[in-house]
Amino acid sequence: MNRILIGSGNDKIGIVKRDKIIVNVTHDVNILIRNDSFNEYVFNVFDANLNVLVISDKKSDVIYDINVNKGTVSFNNVSYGCGNVFLNVDLNNEDSNVLMHNSVVAKKKLKYFIKVNHNKNLTNSFIYNNGVTKDDGSIEFDVSSYVPKKSKGCCVNQDSKIITLNNVNESKINPILLIDEYECEAKHAAFIGSFNKDELFYLMSRGLTLMESKILLINGLLIGTLDVCFNEKENLRKELKEEWR
Repeated sequence: MNRILIGSGNDKIGIVKRDKIIVNVTHDVNILIRNDSFNEYVFNVFDANLNVLVISDKKSDVIYDINVNKGTVSFNNVSYGCGNVFLNVDLNNEDSNVLMHNSVVAKKKLKYFIKVNHNKNLTNSFIYNNGVTKDDGSIEFDVSSYVPKKSKGCCVNQDSKIITLNNVNESKINPILLIDEYECEAKHAAFIGSFNKDELFYLMSRGLTLMESKILLINGLLIGTLDVCFNEKENLRKELKEEWR
């Protein structure tokens, strides 16, 4: 399925209100947001599957509001910007799901504020944050997942990883699980540090230089896990290569 470029003026799916765009999804659709000019995006999904790919070098703050009223949203965000990012997810009906991949290259200070509300039974969230810092960059992932009482059978997952390629020791991961119901599954993982020396040694033993080995691992971290097609991953790898020249 081809992607619809949101904000192009020809997408016929987005409702523009000044610096905000509202997208109502009632059938399966793939959406592309590139070099976005809006400050806020609202996605309302009604018993459908939505796949979003964001490619952004935005320098100002941006808000994404995702409301799932049954169905699955796969949100893939590849960012080279330096503004703050606010991601708010509401899972409003049973069988509502969100799969989120944030892949971030930080050359300056960058913060992500992610909130997921499991408002009904049998809702699932899988949040994966992967970042690489360079130059003067640092990343803060602030991730909150909330399961209120009587929201039974929910599955909550948070996994955040920051690889530091500079000497700025300001990156943070704040995983917050607010669980008020016994009948649910919740877990989180967090890592801040450099690449595993054994992985680098193995790649270099196969003839790669140290930089080539790091780039291969960066591609796997930021691009390999995205829920997009092979051709889109290849294009993203080419763009990412420019960051390490």
